[in-house]
Amino acid sequence: MTILIFINIVKVVLFLFFLMTGTKIISGKMADEFKRFGLPSFFNFLTGAFEIVGAIGMLIGIWIPVIALWAGVLLGGTMLAAALTLIVLARDPFKKAIPALVLFVLSLGISLYHIF
Repeated sequence: MTILIFINIVKVVLFLFFLMTGTKIISGKMADEFKRFGLPSFFNFLTGAFEIVGAIGMLIGIWIPVIALWAGVLLGGTMLAAALTLIVLARDPFKKAIPALVLFVLSLGISLYHIF
């Protein structure tokens, strides 16, 4: 029972975080970052939409675990792409990608929990 409480707390934290960041991305407040990466402007909407859909999936996943499994895959993939974008495209220092990698691990951890 204790692990389930921890898993649900992580789901809520991911929900809140990705809802906030997804909204920020869609609003255009991070458009300069996407331009810096050399990505087309529609990536703002696409990335923000992935984060918001994944966030809602995490919340629903508290009651319907298979939704959390797929939300974790979506968010984990998005965060892996973010980390690689920072390291490879932007040539930023590795430490700048650490938050994205932590979110990648947490998101995929939720998915793996529901697989096994």
